[in-house]
Amino acid sequence: MRTDTTVRDVMHREFLGVSESDSLSDAAALLVEEETNCVVVMRGGEAVGRLEARDALDALLDATGGDAEADSEEGIGDHTVGDAMGPPLPTMSPDDSLTAVEERLVADGVDRVVAVDEGEAVGVVTDGDVLAAGAPRSGADGFGDGAATGDPRREGTVVSAAATADSDAERGTGATIDPESADRVAAASPDAAGDGGNASRPAGTPSGSSTQGVCENCGALVPDLVTANGQAVCPNCREV
Repeated sequence: MRTDTTVRDVMHREFLGVSESDSLSDAAALLVEEETNCVVVMRGGEAVGRLEARDALDALLDATGGDAEADSEEGIGDHTVGDAMGPPLPTMSPDDSLTAVEERLVADGVDRVVAVDEGEAVGVVTDGDVLAAGAPRSGADGFGDGAATGDPRREGTVVSAAATADSDAERGTGATIDPESADRVAAASPDAAGDGGNASRPAGTPSGSSTQGVCENCGALVPDLVTANGQAVCPNCREV
């Protein structure tokens, strides 16, 4: 329900009303014809009571003594609306919110209120009007039929933007390393050497081939170690 909706926005300016002096049978016929369970009893422009269908029925049964076969006109001709009407309906100002109307309907146990402006009845608001005004509209923001389709992730999985960016960066880095650079990095790594960094060639390197590492003779880090007499040495130590 919109919080700025007022009684004036939804009230029925044309509503059923009867006078206290109207015939009860005529008022009962009006209730049946209009298919409603209540009419407002008016005295000039003031709402002074209400005639509900059950009250009208009770009065008619009392007038006929409960005899269904009695003449419909017998015993009820002198009965008026004033004889059967109940207390006035609750009243609201046209500027009151529908939230206030809803609270009043529940508190008073009625299905309608009368809008009164400067002492004169100007409209009626029913519980159906309040429900209609508060019904959800299709396509409202913040509501949907479920999770968005097209995402292959399992339902309930939460993936942060930072984690996604890191994964993309790792994939991009791996794609840009050429095989030759990867070989050099592996050769310089102590774990790749297999002996804490003291080995001069990776496992499987043919004897006599050159590779980067630490000379086992002089300890110098050179890019072109070679194997000589079972040792990985730099070119200077090989010539010695």
